[in-house]
Amino acid sequence: MASIKMKQVMEFFAENYDINLNDAEEYFMAIVSVGLSLNKEMRKDVAAIYNQNKLMFFESTKEFSGYNHVLLSSGDLEQEIYAKKTLGILLSAEQSELIKVKILRLIKKHYKDIYVYAQNNNYDGFRKKLSAIEDTSKNLKVTETLIVLFFYTMKQLNENIINLQVVENAFNAASLFININPINTDIQNELKRETRLAQVKQIVKDELGTIKNSSDILYSNHKDLKTMVSCLRNLLIIDKLDLDFIAPKVNQDDLDKVMLAFIKTTGKAEFDETQVVQSFGAGYIMKMLLNEYLRARELYLTYSDEDALYSELKALKEKLDTASLAKDTVEIQAHKLKSEIETHELKLKNALSEQSRFYEAQINELNKEIDRLKINLDAEMKNREELFQLREFFIDLKNDYSPTDTSLDLSRFIANKKLLIIGGTPSWRKRLEAKFPTILTADGFNDKIELRSYGEVDFVLFYSSYMSHKTYYKTVDFIRANDIPAGYIGRTNMDLVEFEIAEELNKRLAAH
Repeated sequence: MASIKMKQVMEFFAENYDINLNDAEEYFMAIVSVGLSLNKEMRKDVAAIYNQNKLMFFESTKEFSGYNHVLLSSGDLEQEIYAKKTLGILLSAEQSELIKVKILRLIKKHYKDIYVYAQNNNYDGFRKKLSAIEDTSKNLKVTETLIVLFFYTMKQLNENIINLQVVENAFNAASLFININPINTDIQNELKRETRLAQVKQIVKDELGTIKNSSDILYSNHKDLKTMVSCLRNLLIIDKLDLDFIAPKVNQDDLDKVMLAFIKTTGKAEFDETQVVQSFGAGYIMKMLLNEYLRARELYLTYSDEDALYSELKALKEKLDTASLAKDTVEIQAHKLKSEIETHELKLKNALSEQSRFYEAQINELNKEIDRLKINLDAEMKNREELFQLREFFIDLKNDYSPTDTSLDLSRFIANKKLLIIGGTPSWRKRLEAKFPTILTADGFNDKIELRSYGEVDFVLFYSSYMSHKTYYKTVDFIRANDIPAGYIGRTNMDLVEFEIAEELNKRLAAH
């Protein structure tokens, strides 16, 4: 998980403070997760990133060995939810540059000074800023969080600028892994080592008797306990809660922890019986409520967490799909077995029916193929006709062709026909239109020509010497689609072109 240099830092603390390397990394990530989800604005920004890919971030968190790290759950329920969401984003950022950028933006927004100092590799400036914060806040957790965030930011920006000696000094300054050490805290060992515990137990037994259940505390007549319990009971009743109905069982381990809490509060070797009784009574009730709170919290995280439910639903769906596939397989096998025990007559009937359907399908495919070939044949015939026209035209040009029949009257051909000529120089088209106003002409180099704008055309002539390939093929596609007869001309002399057009129309229209 950690980068090369940060892993060296973790290895240093693991060796010097007897901490498992994996625990050190989990601790480091937990501090960053909590630090980036402390207030409403941070959580809003975290949610915006998290909601982009809930399942990916949730599964990254669940697969992380530090998912249930004590730091993540040390605050209220909302803090734990958002700290774990942040953890999922941080873990994904190790594999995605895009998510890493989002994390850096989050740090820059909510810890701008830290971001700037880390970006500039300015630890001295950061320490001065940190000293000012420490003067106003004596909470060592603030120092710890800010220092870890500083080096985490450096790691994300450029781990090569991290100085291991500076990191060591900084972590020592924050007493990281030393004073605040939830990783190494083993309550059971502490209970075993605490020599004063037996003394407190004896005082409790002498003053209150053997504590078997909550009634021994809630209904005790001890003068130092009765008033305090009554006050706490009334406090809950004011908020419509009955202590008798929410009091879970408290075991001996819980009682020992209540006594340990009192012992850790005082440095005395001898204890005042009144203080012991009152502290034990208050601690007992607090432990009952704390156990109930932790149970409710666990229930919520287990059964009400949206992401957990979604992940569970996904797993159930996969199981359902697997079961459905197995069911389908069994049904297929059952159908196969049923078919095998059918009579020979039914088998034969099915075989003949299947063969008939096969031949029908083959015939349909052949008919479709015939239709397709007919269409291709028609298209090929049109292509060949056009090829023949082009060949004839180019042979005419090669032989310096001149119209053979000069008696044809062009006016007669275009009297009731709409003729469109495409190509030719602008001056040539202008002279032609002046002499024959009913003839339509178009620029042969207009690649965006819209032939539909000319209406219904009876005949199209190409002046192929003055047109682009694109205009030509676009026009050919149009006349093919609309079954319009076409031909080619090539004369520039107005008298000759008149006879050429008349002869072409006479020949093509007669053939068409």
